[in-house]
Amino acid sequence: MLPAPPKTLGMLGDVLISALQSVSGEKNSLGLPKKRSVCVILIDGLGSLNLKASGAHAGFLNSQTSVPASCFFPATTSTSIVSFATAKPPWKTGFIGYQIFDRAAGVRRNLLNGWESIEAAKQFQTLETLSEKAISTSVEFHTVAPSAYRDSGFTAATMRGSKFHGTRSIEERFDKAKELLKDSQEKIVYLYVPELDQLAHAQGWKSHAWLNQLEGIDGYIAKLYADLGKANGIIVTADHGIVDVPRTSHIYIDEFLGEDELLDVGGDTRALFLYLKHQDAAESTMIKLEGEVGASCYVVTPSMLVDAGFWQENKFPDLMPELVVMAKKEVALYHRAFAKKKSLEMIGHHGSISQQEMSIPLIALGF
Repeated sequence: MLPAPPKTLGMLGDVLISALQSVSGEKNSLGLPKKRSVCVILIDGLGSLNLKASGAHAGFLNSQTSVPASCFFPATTSTSIVSFATAKPPWKTGFIGYQIFDRAAGVRRNLLNGWESIEAAKQFQTLETLSEKAISTSVEFHTVAPSAYRDSGFTAATMRGSKFHGTRSIEERFDKAKELLKDSQEKIVYLYVPELDQLAHAQGWKSHAWLNQLEGIDGYIAKLYADLGKANGIIVTADHGIVDVPRTSHIYIDEFLGEDELLDVGGDTRALFLYLKHQDAAESTMIKLEGEVGASCYVVTPSMLVDAGFWQENKFPDLMPELVVMAKKEVALYHRAFAKKKSLEMIGHHGSISQQEMSIPLIALGF
């Protein structure tokens, strides 16, 4: 039996649209008052439990009131940021995970960084983005992020029409945000910080490198807030949390399922998507896997996720796996015939439904 989803499931989808409605002087689900401009800072991988456990390394953020919030399932960047950028759940966008197999096209798709072109991403994600909505109502929309993301397919899928400001460092991003907030034009400034997530994958969120990076980010946010001015507001949030997993706690699904049984393996290392060659084998395969990994994982079908409340409808049947294997203990999941070698070296992981992965901070400053 799956646990009940958090009551705040998908609240990340309320953040950016509420910021835009604050600038437009409209009522919003977060209850934000009117502001001339709002800077929304999304820190990749900074779950609320990761933040609290970091103590004095994030003294400023931990001294502020954080509203209980969570991302959608799976707890992964592609799903979360598309929901953040459109105010729509993953079952309406098609961004149901990090990596999927498209049965209709017969191709594997990495929904975060595997786009062959900007046009391909736009054709896949056709819903109006909040950046487009802002611009249509004469509210400026700015994206401040690493320069490498300027012409990415994922940026095209999420921040269409936004004025992009590429930077080399986190400090430059905060300096640019401060500069943008100075003038009197109504605007949204979206500031993206991917570095913590990258460090967590490589070294773990409990590492000195991760904690030192968080301490620096915390200081930049405190300084931006001190210089904010009464006409502006800041919202700090994240896309998911992180779980550190020792290599001794890897589970290799290839020990139980051979390549001859699978079309592909997608999802994340804590929410593995299994695409079976024979779809009618889902029930027998689920029973088999439950016997092998049931003590540390949930083995479910998409319909079971719908019944439990983590998903609501299946608008993209060609993208759905037959089975999803989700970690319920501190384990990471791989099928080595499909996993990239580099991913086997990761320490920080995410994707599943634990509180540490799904619970995110939502801190409003200056409102």
